[in-house]
Amino acid sequence: MTKLIYNGRIYLSQENYCSALIIEGGRILKTGTSHDLLKEAPAGAEKIDAGGALVLPAFHDSHLHLMWLGRRAGGIECAGAKSIEEVISRGRELIARLKAPAGTYILGYGVNPDLFSSGEKRDLRREDVDKISVEYPVILGRHCGHTIYSNSTALKLAGFGESAPEVEGGAIEKDGNGRPTGVSRENANALVRKPIPAFTTADIKSFLSLAMKKAQSLGISSCGSYDSSGPDFENVLDAYRDIYDESRKAGLPALRVTMQCGISTREEILDDYLGRKIPSGGALWEDPAWGIFLRMGSIKLFADGTLGGHTAWMRRPYRDKPETSGFPVLDQAVLERYVQKTASAGMQVLIHAIGDAGIDASLKAFEKVTAPGKNPLRHGIIHCQITTPDLLERLACNKILALVQPIFLADDMHILESRAGPALAATSYAWNTMHRLGVPVSYSSDAPVDPPDPLLNIEWALLRRDSEDPSSASFNPAEKTDIHTAIDAYTSASVFPNFNEDFLGSIRPGNYADLVFLDRDIFATPPEQIHKARVLRTVCAGETVYTA
Repeated sequence: MTKLIYNGRIYLSQENYCSALIIEGGRILKTGTSHDLLKEAPAGAEKIDAGGALVLPAFHDSHLHLMWLGRRAGGIECAGAKSIEEVISRGRELIARLKAPAGTYILGYGVNPDLFSSGEKRDLRREDVDKISVEYPVILGRHCGHTIYSNSTALKLAGFGESAPEVEGGAIEKDGNGRPTGVSRENANALVRKPIPAFTTADIKSFLSLAMKKAQSLGISSCGSYDSSGPDFENVLDAYRDIYDESRKAGLPALRVTMQCGISTREEILDDYLGRKIPSGGALWEDPAWGIFLRMGSIKLFADGTLGGHTAWMRRPYRDKPETSGFPVLDQAVLERYVQKTASAGMQVLIHAIGDAGIDASLKAFEKVTAPGKNPLRHGIIHCQITTPDLLERLACNKILALVQPIFLADDMHILESRAGPALAATSYAWNTMHRLGVPVSYSSDAPVDPPDPLLNIEWALLRRDSEDPSSASFNPAEKTDIHTAIDAYTSASVFPNFNEDFLGSIRPGNYADLVFLDRDIFATPPEQIHKARVLRTVCAGETVYTA
């Protein structure tokens, strides 16, 4: 059915707008004025009055975790907790409400000790988590997801009640007597979580469906999502395909996804992925009218951990914890072998790297499979936070992608100088410099590490400060981006890492009609007000999938 959207302020490119567009077969057929296209639209066309709304290409989040986002809704929500005591209270309340069968794992998410404002400002230990419960195994995740806090029951079930091994690329922390404290980091987390029953395909479907609906309500129609770590790939793939099959029957598109597939540190999982011979960008589910909804994307590797957990790998010791520089998750030779093997198979590699040593290691691996100005497989670095001028220039030289999260500054600006020192902090989170040098930059949320709201993320890119605190100063204001750059980084530039630029990311004839309607013109809105804009409607392939 032909559809006409009119009476809008429709963004085509910088300072280039139209007021109407015609949609045919899920794609944009023509753009123009409301006056002209109202005349041209065929009889019987569905007419949608935009009511003066700003219409943008639907947002594309280049990196998040849909399954984790959906799963989090059923656990202990610790985000915003201001003390250890508040985390304990929230855990007790959930357990009382759930009344789960004995032995059920109770999971929590979003603990951020850096933001505790009362009591001790530290990681939770087993005795803290024991106060939530010792009847149930309880595991809480730090907000970054790279550190977990376990109670005694969870440690005992994992075999680490009174002792624990050393873990390459990770740590189960121990007290002076060698007894695990309940804190584990990076690769060690999988050992503590190992006894948790695997999710069924039905569980995965439920998590993904919930997260997809959330994303659509925020104006997102597509994303790159890290949901599989290898052994669960078929279950995750089946869950996605079931969702899309059901959406086709219902006549309402779900969320478009490019799969970013992890291997932890296991080469046999990498070999299994590569043995499937599915190239990056390859279609895994598509609809004749709506287009590709599921693609194979990248192999995701980890170079290091996180700044908040002191596990991001730094060239120099942490200023506030000089006994450590963080650590690599993979040995340099192993990292380079994995990148070489994956690239030789024609697949993209995305590497999580936050510290300057982690970014340097990633670049060394990429420089062996790319050339100046040539990165055809679109290899990239996710997060890319602690940078120096030499690292930024190397990113630009070989066109290595940077998948960044401006909203990370909401937490990290409060700890960056204490962790890295003022000199290194001054060259980090350097999004404007990246754009200026020609680094291919896309925006993302890493949800549920941070909220998946694109408008909040865009505001942080423009302000680099908390808009709710008028007294706060912008962090490195020279690295602010302008509104057009930020919008493009969430649309036209953001579809590129996930192989969707041929049909998504901009409003032009031939592209799918994936659109978001906002209640105000954010190009003319004071930056500190952008997060207050409301999504009125989200459209995917010409079908309305969300209305306020």
